[in-house]
Amino acid sequence: MQKVKIRYMLLFSTPAILLYTIFVIYPFIYSFILSFYNWPGVGPKIFVGLKNFRDILTGPFGAEFRNALFHNIYFFIMVSILELGLGFLIAVLLTTNIKGKRLFQTLAYLPNVISMVLVGFIWNMMLNPQWGLINQILKSVGLGALAKPWLGDPSLAFNTIILVNVWRHLGFYVLVFIASIINIPPDLIDAAYIDGASNFQIVRYVIFPLTVPTFQTLLILLFIWSFNVFDIVYALEGVQAGPFRSTDVLGTLFYRTAFGGLGSSRMDFGLGAAIAVLIFVMVIPVSMFYAYVIEKRRRK
Repeated sequence: MQKVKIRYMLLFSTPAILLYTIFVIYPFIYSFILSFYNWPGVGPKIFVGLKNFRDILTGPFGAEFRNALFHNIYFFIMVSILELGLGFLIAVLLTTNIKGKRLFQTLAYLPNVISMVLVGFIWNMMLNPQWGLINQILKSVGLGALAKPWLGDPSLAFNTIILVNVWRHLGFYVLVFIASIINIPPDLIDAAYIDGASNFQIVRYVIFPLTVPTFQTLLILLFIWSFNVFDIVYALEGVQAGPFRSTDVLGTLFYRTAFGGLGSSRMDFGLGAAIAVLIFVMVIPVSMFYAYVIEKRRRK
């Protein structure tokens, strides 16, 4: 009987294993092997050993790599604070007995259903320094001095992209936190009210501690997503990640390196594969260690 169960388990899991092997395991192994070669996409591959990694870490591409890596780290820190912080606060408000909370939940999640290409198109128009809606509103209310070239100023462009990203993804975190909060036993909150706790104290001492596991799970997901961010930067600033690489991340650096781009003559699949391997080396160990620490704490 046990052999029959194992046979059926293997039978039904084979398609998933096959697809995962073809589209995940094989590309990763091939990328790892390719990272030791110099190859523009056509012609013979030239074995260069660790040269690609040296060029990226300490060689001629080191400055670009460090600049992009810094932006990924900064992106992770900012979206963690804004998306998790605002997501939790909005979720707390939307789990109270306010009128129209279903409508507000829908509105909060609505940006998530918009494709990233369309998000980039919409916000590029809204942030246009000449006729964009944002600057026009600022001018109409007497705050014309605050009107800026949001995507054209190196000191503002990346923060602007982060805010657009928060607008796009905030609804997801709101819904996750709502699901976490409504699973809290109502008896705990009722007992806190009976003991004379204020709304703020209930949020601080009851709701927040019980949603910490949700924070931890979302934080590790955000860490992984932050080091793979590409689409929002590409949609708003293009592959060149302008102005002057002020919005460059590892994803756009990889794209320019492997596939070339407007204004870039570089096209080296081996060097691009080395960047992909470095992203993996940075993300996976940290994620595994974080998951191990969290699981160890839960078992105590």
